[in-house]
Amino acid sequence: NYALEDLKADLIFEFDADFQHDPELIPQFLEKIDQGADLVLGSRYMRGGSIPRYWGLMRKVLSVGGNFYIRLLMLDRQIHDWTTGYRAIRPWVFEKVRGKITELKTYTFQISFLYFAKKAGAKIAEVPLNFAERKWGESKMPGMSSTLKTFTFVTKTRIFDFLHSRFFKFGTVGFTGFLVNFLFLRLFRSLGLKEFWAWLFSTEAAIINNYILNNLWTFKEKKIGGVKKTISKFFQFNLTSVGALTIQSVFGPLGVKLVGVKYDAAVLAFVVVCLVLPYNYLMYNLVIWKTWKLPWRKKLEPHK
Repeated sequence: NYALEDLKADLIFEFDADFQHDPELIPQFLEKIDQGADLVLGSRYMRGGSIPRYWGLMRKVLSVGGNFYIRLLMLDRQIHDWTTGYRAIRPWVFEKVRGKITELKTYTFQISFLYFAKKAGAKIAEVPLNFAERKWGESKMPGMSSTLKTFTFVTKTRIFDFLHSRFFKFGTVGFTGFLVNFLFLRLFRSLGLKEFWAWLFSTEAAIINNYILNNLWTFKEKKIGGVKKTISKFFQFNLTSVGALTIQSVFGPLGVKLVGVKYDAAVLAFVVVCLVLPYNYLMYNLVIWKTWKLPWRKKLEPHK
């Protein structure tokens, strides 16, 4: 805070003062900043980086294994060292992140800062760091309780992200659509409709259900408002769902014919999960709510 508010710093550096972080790397950090990076990391685990040979087995396991676990859960292959304390940070990144950090000690701070910086849209780069052997002082390696706290933070954060992700919401809505589809399939069949029409109408019922719930929940940041627009988008939604209707109307009766009516729930589940959901997710993101942009579509769009 002092560096930002009183010194009006153009850049913030974080590093250890015991020379385990080589100050001669600073020009490389500045070069990355000049190239457009907002946050630069000194990485021990990228090509050209290293950790001290004298580290004991347990410390190596915790450091290397911990970073591997974080990279695995964060689904980010570009960042190699989530716990490094050698960083160059643009002031705007610090301003965006500091109010969200609740843990100011141990590796949880480093990980959470980097996590929130990524969410804020910071461009992140890395510089290879050969972490020097300690010559003075004692190791600051945290104890098992701090390690457990870090592990808990990473795990809880990713679970929270998943439960609030568009993909999870889409899957949940898809499951409700499956239930609607199944119940109406049984209803229409009990009314004497032929298998093709029973599958067709029950699929349409599921499409209506999915349109309403996806508009109100899954894609709420892109929510379609207004009566006219909602209705016109619904017809567009149905047009894009012709593929889903065709898939279920063809493969549903075919599956029932192959394995028997008593296994219709299994047939429906297979068709929905393996064929309909991937198709719908693609159509919803590309056509209806337009959250994905294809490169060739960007070229066709007029410049504003």
